[in-house]
Amino acid sequence: LDKMKTEFVSLASHQLRSPLTAIKGYTSMLLEGDYGNLDPKVKETVEKVLESSNNLTLVVEDLLNVSKIEQGGMKYEMVKFDFGELVSKTAEELSVTAEKKGLKFSYNIDSRHNYYIKGDKEKLRQIIINLIDNSIKYTKEGDIIVNLDSQNGKIFLSIKDTGAGVSKEEKDNLFKKFSRGQGSKLNASGSGLGLYLVKEIAEAHKGRVWVESEGVGKGSTFFVELAEVA
Repeated sequence: LDKMKTEFVSLASHQLRSPLTAIKGYTSMLLEGDYGNLDPKVKETVEKVLESSNNLTLVVEDLLNVSKIEQGGMKYEMVKFDFGELVSKTAEELSVTAEKKGLKFSYNIDSRHNYYIKGDKEKLRQIIINLIDNSIKYTKEGDIIVNLDSQNGKIFLSIKDTGAGVSKEEKDNLFKKFSRGQGSKLNASGSGLGLYLVKEIAEAHKGRVWVESEGVGKGSTFFVELAEVA
């Protein structure tokens, strides 16, 4: 039954991809003026459609990746690359979303270190996106600070926010499938799979991920540790 469930989720997720691609494509064309100028109110509505489509796309991708993990089909293309450059580019892209929400966003990459690792660039990018996106979603006001450092052959990525926070009871379950913390009250659009995938991808790279928080409403800091290569 569990195998059938996994296969069904995988099939359903694949079927959702095509219509989502069409919705995103046509809404983007509308916003870019391919069909003429839009009335400001119409444009605002179309922007909301695109945002919802993007959120749903992330959920579908999470479901597909979980299906691959459960079926033992998650493949990793391990190559040596600059993780610092990946963090910088991804943080820059997501800073726009944070600033639109009125949040102060900053990232600091200590230039005294090299950040070369051997890993799957696209999968590790998912880790960065998931963690920063979570912080943006679950932070009503304040700051999001992304830091990258290197110590004793280990690379440490941290994403600190002033958002919903995590209780002691939630910490143990937060990285399990379909687990959602206090933040779900602020944002109901997540799949409950993002942090599970972050953990699985980090562990596949012989790394680890954890969270620190002083409690509900006191913000969180998510950490990722990966091995550095010469």
